[in-house]
Amino acid sequence: MTAAPGGTPDPAASRESLRDLTALYAIAVDAHDVAALEAMFAPDAVLDRDGERAHGRGEILALLRASMDGFRRMLHTPETQVVHVDGRTGAGIATAHAELVTSRGVVVAAHEYEDAFAVHEGRWVFTERKIRFVYAARSGEYGATLPDEDRVRLPGEPPRAMRGRWFA
Repeated sequence: MTAAPGGTPDPAASRESLRDLTALYAIAVDAHDVAALEAMFAPDAVLDRDGERAHGRGEILALLRASMDGFRRMLHTPETQVVHVDGRTGAGIATAHAELVTSRGVVVAAHEYEDAFAVHEGRWVFTERKIRFVYAARSGEYGATLPDEDRVRLPGEPPRAMRGRWFA
């Protein structure tokens, strides 16, 4: 990490590092790479996956592992992202799409992320990550699902509306 005078991380380099962190997160989830994911979270981080909360690396990895185990193949595509840096902490919002292969078929989904970051042991990590489904639908039902208010339709769960919204 490049430091500006006074020992604080360079803001431009930090923003780029945070964008890399979120892209690497998607790659690690798709690869089911738990060791890589462990290194991306602060020891006391919080992960909120659409209302399911995990505190600390152990709980976070268990939650992510359980989620990843439900999919035979995953492809997350990060899209828009805005990050702000204030010294050794940062915050950001981002969007992504995903194609998810389950034993019941293919699901297409969109996500929103709200992130908090900090420098830990010389590198940027997540201190909090909130993930919300904007929609999730079987690939053949995408067109009929997207306009509906109850557009989060994960296999084995009843249809529901998106939980939360930006800046809520």
